[in-house]
Amino acid sequence: MPKLPTPPNEQDRLAALRSYHILDTATEKDFDDLTELASAICNTPIALISLVDKDRQWFKSRKGLPVSETHRDASFCAHAINNPNELMQVPDARADERFKDNPLVTGDPHIAFYAGMPLVDENGFALGSLCVIDHERRELTPEQQSALKTLSAQVVTKLRLRKKVAELENAGTRIQKLNALLMNKEREAMQIIEHTPMAMALHTGEEMNIRFANKMMLQAWDKNEAVFGMPFNLALPELAALDFPRTMRQVYRKGIPYHQTEERMAYEHGGRIKEFYYNYSFTPLFMPNGQVWGILNTALDVTQMVLSRLSVERAEESLRLAVQSADLGTWFIDGITREFKPSDRLKELFGYLPHEEMSYEAAINQIAEEYRNKVMQGVEAAITRGDAYDMEYPIISHHDQTLRWVRATGKVYPATEEGQAPFFSGTMFDITEQKKDEQRKSDFIGMVSHELKSPLTSLNGFLQMLQLKAGKAGDQFTHSTAVKSIAQVKKMTSTINGFLNAARLGSGKIQLHKQKFLLNDLISESINDALLSQETHFFHYPPCREVEVEADRDKIGNVVSNLLSNAVKYSPGADQVEVNCMIENGQAKVCVTDRGMGITPEDQEKLFDRFFRVQSMATRHISGHGIGLYLCAEIIQAHGGHIGVLSQPGEGSTFWFSLPVA
Repeated sequence: MPKLPTPPNEQDRLAALRSYHILDTATEKDFDDLTELASAICNTPIALISLVDKDRQWFKSRKGLPVSETHRDASFCAHAINNPNELMQVPDARADERFKDNPLVTGDPHIAFYAGMPLVDENGFALGSLCVIDHERRELTPEQQSALKTLSAQVVTKLRLRKKVAELENAGTRIQKLNALLMNKEREAMQIIEHTPMAMALHTGEEMNIRFANKMMLQAWDKNEAVFGMPFNLALPELAALDFPRTMRQVYRKGIPYHQTEERMAYEHGGRIKEFYYNYSFTPLFMPNGQVWGILNTALDVTQMVLSRLSVERAEESLRLAVQSADLGTWFIDGITREFKPSDRLKELFGYLPHEEMSYEAAINQIAEEYRNKVMQGVEAAITRGDAYDMEYPIISHHDQTLRWVRATGKVYPATEEGQAPFFSGTMFDITEQKKDEQRKSDFIGMVSHELKSPLTSLNGFLQMLQLKAGKAGDQFTHSTAVKSIAQVKKMTSTINGFLNAARLGSGKIQLHKQKFLLNDLISESINDALLSQETHFFHYPPCREVEVEADRDKIGNVVSNLLSNAVKYSPGADQVEVNCMIENGQAKVCVTDRGMGITPEDQEKLFDRFFRVQSMATRHISGHGIGLYLCAEIIQAHGGHIGVLSQPGEGSTFWFSLPVA
């Protein structure tokens, strides 16, 4: 094996490395997240944050490698740091003269491919590298190379932030820094609220003082920023007359959210009395001690939507009025002969001209292929069984091949006279813009969630150092405050990740990486992880036979962890959760049973909907945003499995899911 090269500034480089005081420290999630991301982006089983010491390379974070350090003589990264500004790639170490005799190539971990980007600090010293490793020959794509360089810069940024926190001289300085950071976060939050496509305002105190309102809310009020700081009843007397202050004070005092849907209200706006319909909510904002400090007022003007729906409802009294006033396409299908009669507007939606013939089969052929069978089955179920028919699907226009989304609703009308056949009739309308709006909202949620992750990561680092130094200094109050703050940051990070995953699912950006694995082993790992994060419950997991499935192991692990977490969270009065794994009807089935508060049948029907949360006195202090179970359902359904719940109020719940056996 050729002699290992040494940088010309080696002593200065080693001094720079040791100034970070990071060697031999514990693992940190911030760095582990980056190695996980590097592994995922580069599609390699191994990713490392390697720091090159005098006689060794030590791994601050490692994925896919069981050891924490190796000798420097065998280090690939020791070669990489000799060219600090370049990405080092070794497509096949077994054919490379520098590495073919390397013990890490000839033995464990049997390195074939290596790519490492040096970690260069602000003074130009290469401290180590962020590297990815595979057991097979390969090369990174240009996009993967760019991503690895970006991630290495993030590692250096986190090292610098960590170092700066360590250099704070006392708790007072640290608190001052944190306060400044919190003020920045508040400003960022205000900016997010300002640009949120929904009317939002923040109220504080018993008098519901207006602390802030975005432009959409000011427009809804017909006011300007002069109302900031004023009590609600003085700033908005026309709305105060509608009893809003009393309702908001009840939310402030009791900490229970208040929601109204399509609420009609009339008040002076623009110099005259106008009628509006709003979906609005008053959401209490809590301090860490559980005390309410403010009310978030959100409102969505649904006036046009409500008026349109009322118009459609009236139009349904007559097919002619429906066509003329709501621009609906209509159809008629004979329940016996299946004779199909479309309106001119329906033909237009399918891309046909009014004078052209359009058969039922021709219309079906214009539906996107992946929805075609589902639509046909829905039509037949409506005609033969009287099932409700309400579907959304894309249509490829007959002539110009443009795509539009439509919503079709219909029902079977029984024969009114003897000898007359029942008929299936309904309406169809274009929802293309609505679908685009949904995508834009999903993209917005994803963007906001992504942008919030980096500052939260930095805040978490500051708080961890504050906790560490306070512990060493014996400052119990600061230490306790830091611990609580870290817990809140973790909750917020979890929530943001949930929103980000929800947005990715909505846009189809989450992909499954399937592999064969033992489901019972994954359940055991998830239970062990759950035991580390809580001390109130224990898990009863009877031994089960080996169950092999072919699925995305990480995502199925997220489902199991979410169900375990919910079982603990929603059974505060119990101390046991039962977990079972079995094979049932050729499917691998997992059940998680708690002895908690239970769920009503009405709530069970909506439990897996996005952003749905059970609202009751028992759940008002339990945090969440209604994302977890929605993501679980999406993941299981993407695997071709099923998910459900069995529950009785006051007796507990059993959440289950099933997957095809490998």
